Amino acid sequence: MALIKKDADHFEVNIKKTVDDSRDEQKTTKYSAADRKSLRVDPPVFDTIKSLAYIKDVKMYELVESAVEAYKQNTLSDREREIFDSIYQRKQS
Repeated sequence: MALIKKDADHFEVNIKKTVDDSRDEQKTTKYSAADRKSLRVDPPVFDTIKSLAYIKDVKMYELVESAVEAYKQNTLSDREREIFDSIYQRKQS
């Protein structure tokens, strides 16, 4: 079946739905790709992180970052959180 050449000027196209092309421009990356370190995990853990990142439409390192924050807030005791914060602040300095 051949393509039929039609004169496009005779058609009036009304677009009712538009795509949301606004970007989240407030995101700022703290680190460059060269600064990021690799993390070795078992294949099932990697597949889980990859699947969750795909479902949530975020990068894998952003998902891991939010998981670590949730772990710190929900699992660590107050004393463990103080110890972690003091160690983390020393490394940042």
